[in-house]
Amino acid sequence: MQTISFRDLFDHIGTQRMTFSKRAEALSGEEVELRGYLAAMHSDERQITLAGEPGVCPDCADKPVAYVHLPGFSPGGDLFRPQAVRLKGRLSYGFAAVAEGYATFLRLENASVATGLKPGLLSGKRK
Repeated sequence: MQTISFRDLFDHIGTQRMTFSKRAEALSGEEVELRGYLAAMHSDERQITLAGEPGVCPDCADKPVAYVHLPGFSPGGDLFRPQAVRLKGRLSYGFAAVAEGYATFLRLENASVATGLKPGLLSGKRK
């Protein structure tokens, strides 16, 4: 399993020119561990994501946000905490529709908590 960062998956993070990196495609199918911040999409709260920075919303940010979808992932409780988490799973790159009924381009499939979530930490208020 490789530990990767959002810089491995995206070029030009933080700019309007942000794109998926060639490495994202090369890592597709690999088991990886990725650190980020849990968030749900405003358009459909079943769409759980792992974002590269805290407090960002992929739906309403004024610039592109580095994030991966987490199909089927449900940590339970309130997941809008500023604490970083490490998730592990199989990286999947390329257009696909997921079971929850939405389309994605970059996913961490079968995601599970590697480190960072402790009992009771997901009980705060949504920001």
